[in-house]
Amino acid sequence: MLPAPVRRADAKFKTRLMIEVTPGWQSPDSATMESGQGKITPRRLEILELLRNTGIVNLTAFCRQWSVSPGTIREMEKHGMVTVTEYAEQRNPLSGRNFLPSLPLALSEEQLNAKNIICDACNDSFSKNPPKPVLLHGVTASGKTEVYLQSIAHVLEKGLGAIVLVPEISLTPQTIQRFASRFGDTVAVLHSQLSDGERHDEWHRICDGSARVVVGPRSAVFAPVDKLGIIIVDEEHEPSYKQDEAPRYNARDIAVMRARYECCTVVLGSATPSLESWNNACMEKYVLVSMTRRAVDMMVPHTEIIDMRAEVAKTGKLPIFSQRLIDATKRRLETGEQVMFFLNRRGYAPNIVCSACGYAEECPDCSVGMIFHKVDNLLRCHICGGFRKVPEACPECSNPDYKYTGVGTQRVESAAKLVFPHAAIERMDADTTSRKFGHQEILDRFRARKIDILIGTQMIAKGLDFPNVTLVGILNVDSGLYIPDFRAAERTFQLVAQMAGRSGRGATCGEVLVQTLSPLHPAIVHAKTEDFIGFSEKELAERLELSYPPFTHFVCITFRGEKEEVVSKFANDFARVFGDSEHFICGDPCPAPLAKIKKQWRYQFTLRGEKIRFISRRIRAVMAALNTPSGVHLAVDIDAINSL
Repeated sequence: MLPAPVRRADAKFKTRLMIEVTPGWQSPDSATMESGQGKITPRRLEILELLRNTGIVNLTAFCRQWSVSPGTIREMEKHGMVTVTEYAEQRNPLSGRNFLPSLPLALSEEQLNAKNIICDACNDSFSKNPPKPVLLHGVTASGKTEVYLQSIAHVLEKGLGAIVLVPEISLTPQTIQRFASRFGDTVAVLHSQLSDGERHDEWHRICDGSARVVVGPRSAVFAPVDKLGIIIVDEEHEPSYKQDEAPRYNARDIAVMRARYECCTVVLGSATPSLESWNNACMEKYVLVSMTRRAVDMMVPHTEIIDMRAEVAKTGKLPIFSQRLIDATKRRLETGEQVMFFLNRRGYAPNIVCSACGYAEECPDCSVGMIFHKVDNLLRCHICGGFRKVPEACPECSNPDYKYTGVGTQRVESAAKLVFPHAAIERMDADTTSRKFGHQEILDRFRARKIDILIGTQMIAKGLDFPNVTLVGILNVDSGLYIPDFRAAERTFQLVAQMAGRSGRGATCGEVLVQTLSPLHPAIVHAKTEDFIGFSEKELAERLELSYPPFTHFVCITFRGEKEEVVSKFANDFARVFGDSEHFICGDPCPAPLAKIKKQWRYQFTLRGEKIRFISRRIRAVMAALNTPSGVHLAVDIDAINSL
């Protein structure tokens, strides 16, 4: 069935020209044909006969197949013999993918309880009373996705729509597969890797109601779903839901507010909820639903902390793989099982240092070291994207000998191929997934067991479900613990717990090996047993004592410009005029942890307060009172996630 014709002026639709014999047109008799009336020729009669046999057909394909000139067709159209119509052609981002239909699964007692609470909240929304947000705290592999699917089915039966948010594009293919298998063509996809045309057509499918379930990362929260019944925010703790550039919104918070305005249900799901959401649940602002057991009696993986200090004591250096991890990997590979190695740092070596004078290669435009990428033999900056060749000699002392220190995913891949020579090894990070469908292709090969060991950054740490993965190795977990961010421990706990959840999702019991130089750190100790409650109690007590979120709002004001002295002076002037107040706590203006980005010097001024209105009023007043110097830019981030 063809879609409705479109006007030629609507150029954003992809269109195709279709041709058919004009309805009601009659072939002339031989006398009319011989006299030439109506421009009838034997060739044109032949074309008309072909069109009668084929019916409506693509104009370009018809002309190519039967060697017909488009000019001939246009002349025949002019005399009313044929009709040429322009139709919109749907650009489908899921074209070429086959989804086998799936049926609802039998739910466990905990899953059924969670579904009933969510559906009851949806029923409350029908009475135009905004229900409380639901925080679904379910351990990894507890079956949260099936609860989502059956809750959405309940909403669709009521004639309403749904939005499903995922934190990473890498999760989108798997999520799409699950939802498209259950709901078919009613699923629309919105994410940054779509072409402009695909995004345009998906948006219109949502607008006209042909797509009732929308799946995508943070921007999908704005999808124009009419009669919205439920919004699901999967892995709600993820910082990627916060946009770092203006407008600086958090999709999780937007989802909560949109649900309130549209009187629909919002479900925030995670095995490791953010402390903000957890505190809201503890204060009964959110409805807390817990799922404490893995679905279908999956065994909880055994997690072991490997003290890398002992490895250093044995060999005098820090190895990439501990002997315990090497032995465990070989044992799993011998039985045909799959392994994941997680390291949240891409590239080959994070530091390149002169062995003679200690000179380190740094980005000239950013205050960070250049990362060596062995694949293309270049130094790259992961902040601004700049790159250059490795110098033949040290710029300071002309020594040609460089030391490559630190470990990135490329180096792990090289080492793994030496240690496990018979294994099929691939890497999944921002370098290997830059092209369209890059995530999907790697994950499809891994699912088909064409990959034995998958090495990746945080894009493999959450939401992925591969039953044959029985061993997860977490390398250098300490890298995120000691950064200047009050959320460092929380994020480390979340990463370890989420990554551990990738193991043992099938019939075989899984194993998780965590390599660390800080085996007694609370974030690692609690993550070993997925003890979120124990970790949250300790972390919340510290946050309360220091007046940090979730007990206050954290505001970060960033000043940037090419002249450091001008930026520094304006930041200090701003802080001086801002002054002190009983309603908030002010930090001192100081260089940002990343002091320079893309040739711009950066200073920060941070604020904490229980009532955001007092802070926002003072910010507006100070901005109105001060003239921002030329070349200096000011950015205000309310409820900042990233303070680097």
